[in-house]
Amino acid sequence: MQCSNLSIYFHSIRKGLSIAVAVFLADIGVSAALVPIGFSLLGIVGDLLLIEAAFLAILGGFIEFSRSKAVYELRHVTFHTKERFSTAGHVEASKRAIVLFSAALTLFCILIVLVLFE
Repeated sequence: MQCSNLSIYFHSIRKGLSIAVAVFLADIGVSAALVPIGFSLLGIVGDLLLIEAAFLAILGGFIEFSRSKAVYELRHVTFHTKERFSTAGHVEASKRAIVLFSAALTLFCILIVLVLFE
C-alpha cells in the first residue's frame, strides 16, 4: 500500500515537471519573439518564470486549502451545508496540488540557474 502511494506521488511530480518544461519552452519562444523589439532574452524569461512560479504555487496552495477540514467546517457553520469532509477528496486535492507545487519549484530552480548565468 505504501509503495503504491509513493508511485502516485512520483507520477504527480513527473506531471509537474512536464508542465514546467512546457512552460519554460513557451517562455523561451515568447522571449525570442520579443528580442527583435529590443528586450533582453534572459530578462524576459526570468520575469515570466518568476510570475508563473508564483502563480502556480498560489494556485496549488488554494487547491490544497480548499479541501481541508477547516474549510468544510467553516462552510458548515456559515452556510449550513450538508457536505462533510472526506479524506478521499483531500487526498485527490493534494495530488493536484503536488503537480502545481512541483512545477512551481522546478520553474523557480530554473530561474535561480538563469540568474547565476546572467
